[in-house]
Amino acid sequence: MKIERGRIINDFIEPNKRQYSIPVYQRNYEWSDEQCKKLFADIIDAHNKDRSHFCGSIVYARLKDEHNIDYFVIIDGQQRITTIYLLIKALMDSTDSDAEKAQFMSALYNEDKFEKYDWDEASKLKLKPIKSDNNQLMLLMENKISELDKSSDIYRNYMLFRDLINKALEKDPRLTVPGIYDGLEHLTCAKIGLEDEDAPQEIFERINSTGLPLSLSDKIRNFVLMTDVDQESLYENYWLPIEQNVRRNKMSDFFLNFLNMQLDVFAKDNIAYDCFKDFYYENHYTNQSMLEELKHYSELYKVFQGGENDFSDKTNELLGGLRDLKQTTIYVFLFRVFDDRLNDVINDEILEKVLEFFLNYSVRRIACEIGSNSLRGLYKTLYKRIFGNAGNKEYYYDAIVCFFTQLNSGDKFPTDSEFAIALREKDIYHKLDLRKYLLSTIENYNSKEKLEINSGITIEHIMPQKLSSDWQRMLGSNWQNDHAEYLHTLGNLTLTGYNSELSNRSFSDKKKLLEENGAKIKTLNIDVLDKDSWNVEYIKSRAKRLSDKVLEIFSYPESSIEISFKDPRYKEYGCEDADEATNKSIEYFMLQGEKIYVNSFVDMLRIIVKKLYDEDPSVIEEMARSNSRIVSWSKNVMFSYEPGITSGDQKIEDTDIYFSEKFSAAHIMCVIRSLLENYGIELTEFSYSARSIKAE
Repeated sequence: MKIERGRIINDFIEPNKRQYSIPVYQRNYEWSDEQCKKLFADIIDAHNKDRSHFCGSIVYARLKDEHNIDYFVIIDGQQRITTIYLLIKALMDSTDSDAEKAQFMSALYNEDKFEKYDWDEASKLKLKPIKSDNNQLMLLMENKISELDKSSDIYRNYMLFRDLINKALEKDPRLTVPGIYDGLEHLTCAKIGLEDEDAPQEIFERINSTGLPLSLSDKIRNFVLMTDVDQESLYENYWLPIEQNVRRNKMSDFFLNFLNMQLDVFAKDNIAYDCFKDFYYENHYTNQSMLEELKHYSELYKVFQGGENDFSDKTNELLGGLRDLKQTTIYVFLFRVFDDRLNDVINDEILEKVLEFFLNYSVRRIACEIGSNSLRGLYKTLYKRIFGNAGNKEYYYDAIVCFFTQLNSGDKFPTDSEFAIALREKDIYHKLDLRKYLLSTIENYNSKEKLEINSGITIEHIMPQKLSSDWQRMLGSNWQNDHAEYLHTLGNLTLTGYNSELSNRSFSDKKKLLEENGAKIKTLNIDVLDKDSWNVEYIKSRAKRLSDKVLEIFSYPESSIEISFKDPRYKEYGCEDADEATNKSIEYFMLQGEKIYVNSFVDMLRIIVKKLYDEDPSVIEEMARSNSRIVSWSKNVMFSYEPGITSGDQKIEDTDIYFSEKFSAAHIMCVIRSLLENYGIELTEFSYSARSIKAE
């Protein structure tokens, strides 16, 4: 390795009969506006102060001498070299002087002064970026501006430099185009030439220059392309299709999903590249076999992102729902599921049922405000946890349902009761990924004419966010509390194309505009348009109607067979000996043949109280009228119509009855036993599964 002080223009740009190519393992050209503006400002400053400006290192190696041209490869510094090349082209196009244009031409092109060599146009250019960028650069150099991809950085930065040059010349009358080029001539660099014995890959990985830091995608491209002799073929046949399938801005995310599907460890950003290399060597991949596998999964990733594919319309619709809800962490699991479909382990019908299940699960999790922190870990291990027993694949969908309905962690499938309460009572408006999807799904359910979710439709509060005096009078004396509690709930939200017009208008004005929109939106507004006023009771009533419809759309899944994922640490207990519940973690309970999974003993008590009330309200209503303690030795009133008497003031849903729930596990078992006796239910018809937590 030879390191010297160099000048970018004198040593790299101006010498004739040279071409610098960017190897395929390098990232695409991608300098930002800010970087280009900074470089341009430094160039102007260097010219004005007549002093050099250091702008990083250029690492290069000699490739060959062919047709009287010396070919070099740029190991590091391609971003700066390409940017300077674009700036020179912009300078050439900014001058009217033929002499100046000729000088710039000699900087950009190799010159065959006596026409001795049979050079093609590609050989004349002194810079050859990787293929996708090279195509754009060739069009630019041929002045085919209209044919350029307007989203490419080649086009964008060329146009930026044209604008910067014009503004700089207008701002300073003394400045000239040759003056700006003089600033370019002041740019210095660390000129690092590699010898034959140097290892380009190791040097490339270790370089710390003023350019952009290498992303995970850059490092992997370097690894799989730099170390193989047939770089061009591998790039054309594999890497380029991978980039096209995934899109550049998603490449690192794609690789993380790929690695986390393959590895037992969690491949986080800071260790992902090392994990990739270890995985490559431990599994004896070749560059081609690794690229073949990456290409396969990039095609699936394209499907997940909504690209063209051969899967069913329903499959793509369900994937679209997961995208709308931003559920990208599931991709690591879906890779395996789609592999099973492609290998005919499952058919389209099962694939659709699986996607429908996870769309349902995602909607419920978001609505119930279950944190997303655990999702990445859940989906990473999920396939192995469900199908580690290969026999479960025979009952593919049932195995997934049984696994989730048997979970007793926070990742369990939310119950209908939890889901309904969340839909009716929680803030839906600020769940940005859920709100429009949920409302449009309600509107489109069983409808022939589908409402396009992204067709200018907006979310509207029926009771507005700012209340006029008329709204305050309509809501009543408790308007402040009611407004705070119900403003963002499902019962007060609808879809409309008139958001800015509706705003804080009166209810009658809102009704008129909603009626005009009625041809588009019917289901959501049916119980708004038939009202003469709007208040909390109407909001609650509408919330129940809409939540019932959501529960119909996203119904609780059922399996045709029971597949056990039971933890051997769990045992079943009855309620005869209440003390057995002490120091236990509950999994589920059984009541009259129905199995219900719960998170806690308190959760079990709430569900049992509601189920018994629904079966026969009179029993609990009588206890509430008498402020019953239900357990003779308990200090707490169990049921009451009076607030402040029970422990916790928890209400039975859709009633005015308060009940206590702040009890120990043993106390809860005593309450449940007494409830069962009061309802005449045999104690043998109740049991629960729990494990000891003493040692934890």
